[in-house]
Amino acid sequence: MEKKHFRKQTAKELAATFQHATGLCPPGKDNTYTCDEKTPIRPVAEYEPMGGVLVAYIGTEAPDAKHKQLPPSGKRIFGVPNELIVRMQQLGSKDGKIRAEKEPVHIFVLCDDEDEKPNIVASLQKTADKEHLHFKPELVHLIPWDPDTYWTRDYCPWWVRYTEPDDEGEAVYAISKHIYTSLGGGSVGLIEGAEEVSPRQGSGIFRCNDDYGAVKISDFLNAPIRKHNNAAWGTNSDEKLPQIKTHRWFFSGLLNVGGNYMVTSKGVIASSYLVATQNELPTDKDPEKPNETDLKDRMEYIMEQANRFLGANTYHVFTDPTGTYIGHIDCWGKFLADDKVIIGESPDEKINEGLNRIAAYFKVKGFNVTRVFAPNIYVANESGEPATTAPYTNSLILNHHVYVPICGDKKCDKDAVDAYQTALGRDYVIEGIIGKPETPWLGTDALHCRTNAIPRTIVDRWLSSQKSVAFGKK
Repeated sequence: MEKKHFRKQTAKELAATFQHATGLCPPGKDNTYTCDEKTPIRPVAEYEPMGGVLVAYIGTEAPDAKHKQLPPSGKRIFGVPNELIVRMQQLGSKDGKIRAEKEPVHIFVLCDDEDEKPNIVASLQKTADKEHLHFKPELVHLIPWDPDTYWTRDYCPWWVRYTEPDDEGEAVYAISKHIYTSLGGGSVGLIEGAEEVSPRQGSGIFRCNDDYGAVKISDFLNAPIRKHNNAAWGTNSDEKLPQIKTHRWFFSGLLNVGGNYMVTSKGVIASSYLVATQNELPTDKDPEKPNETDLKDRMEYIMEQANRFLGANTYHVFTDPTGTYIGHIDCWGKFLADDKVIIGESPDEKINEGLNRIAAYFKVKGFNVTRVFAPNIYVANESGEPATTAPYTNSLILNHHVYVPICGDKKCDKDAVDAYQTALGRDYVIEGIIGKPETPWLGTDALHCRTNAIPRTIVDRWLSSQKSVAFGKK
């Protein structure tokens, strides 16, 4: 099929279009906000030790107009290929070159139908056999909740860790819950049907089951631990079992999405200005028409909230350079380590000017910057419309593995994998993953968008609560 090339609007043109349609001012210049308030917590970064990954197994039939609050039904699909799910267990391969992990990764599937588990396991086992990969069915767990979409990155929990251990010397974790909104509200991010809806109304209007997903995940992980902690050694004993730590819970009060949230373990956040245009201030005189001063005030408020509920101290905010509708930072950049960032390169000269500007900005801030060229690769989606560019920055870092969404251009795919390898060194395994034909990777929606990880300690504690106990003896 012949590739069709379409001219995308520049960020400046898109901002002008948005302002004309909505009356909202476009975002301001790239900037950095800081907060020196002391906080007992810090964010958990993507590249820290992880013990589980969240994916969604959703229905494909939308609810009828009278029941929009219900999740999709009918035939279910994963938004990621089976091969990725199997590889994320990180069990090594059968070809003799086994990179065995002492602690495998568990797969947590959002699916409120236990009868689906045999089908899921059988399908993953078939893929593992075909690709000569190890697979353990016992590492697959269903969380009984049906979300609206498979974009777990956007609505699943953000984790924080206390900087000091508790009185018993154990690490303390917490979830920082944001309000997930499917709406935009900046120069990018609008969705069809939402043009006349305030971003502040985004919670629950279109994807209420997504927004509630973090609560259900938290309950799933904490409930068996609480049950364990209430159990005694025996029927005639008042002595409790050894206690397992539960995670705590914060609510930031901010509308946000995980695709527009990049963070280091040192408390540095980066995003596009979408976060500022989504979140209004209680003091906004006309919340539908913020000027540049209002946006500055909003970012200062967002920085304060991020400090209180995420442990952040620095916030880098950028005007999205790509001209795409979604405005998420993972479409063109991500942190690889506390001092490393990868930024895309575009064949579009105007877009690349913006990406070069952001790369230079990070260099000035002391980051080692890696660039990855993302060619225009148009993949037909379900509606028949063209997609955008190769989504190389929309990758997942999972322990010492990086899964990069590749597009089928052999040279560019290889260059992208090599870029990650050079940036991270030989201690990392870099694996390219092609998308599924029915849910292909897009420049605005790829592998990072459809996965989200759970810290190793949280998973280990949950597993400890699942083990049977020989009552009556210590």
